[in-house]
Amino acid sequence: MTVPAQWPVARLRQIGSGVWILAAVLTAVGSFMPLLEFNNSFGDPTGTSSRRATTSYTLWGADNRAFEFFPMFGVPVAVGAALLLVAGLLGVISTRLHPASGPVLAARLIGTGGVGVLAGSLTVVFLFFRTFTSGGDEDDVNLVEQTNGLGVWMLLGSVVIGIGAIVLMLVPKLAKRGDEPETPPMGVPVIRVLEPEYEEPKAADPVDVEQPSTDPKG
Repeated sequence: MTVPAQWPVARLRQIGSGVWILAAVLTAVGSFMPLLEFNNSFGDPTGTSSRRATTSYTLWGADNRAFEFFPMFGVPVAVGAALLLVAGLLGVISTRLHPASGPVLAARLIGTGGVGVLAGSLTVVFLFFRTFTSGGDEDDVNLVEQTNGLGVWMLLGSVVIGIGAIVLMLVPKLAKRGDEPETPPMGVPVIRVLEPEYEEPKAADPVDVEQPSTDPKG
């Protein structure tokens, strides 16, 4: 029975799959981290009647339920993170398969789709925050200090490294390095083809033929 040759480990696909898993973890953690923090000062800031209140926003809403109108953007972002996790795990277990095999192609498609869903969802979040923070009256006595939270940088970083993983998974020239089977540990067996041996026909024995008698008496 002939054992099929194993393909070498595709290092670039292995790294790209690990980066997708890292992007999924960063996205999941970043969705619960503050994206925007507002420090509100109510009343006369120079007097004794002023008050301060801090409100932070994540992808799942505000930290207090005073702003119920704030949509929960965490659902589509979580879907993108789940797709990246599935693609990363599928890519890790298929590093010894042919680049054109089904699991490898599925990992590439799912990972690319996950990065697209994540990037699109975060773009909508950015546009919403842009509109949400651009409003306000300059004559308002309430002073608002806005700062970006850690979640912004974590989510942006997950998108950037997710795109980098796509490059590692889809570059054709680098993916062709695994097209040749790995050399077995005991070396490549040399098959010697022998020419067929033919038995040469033996020469026929001479047949004694009676010579006609030359006796004149006969």
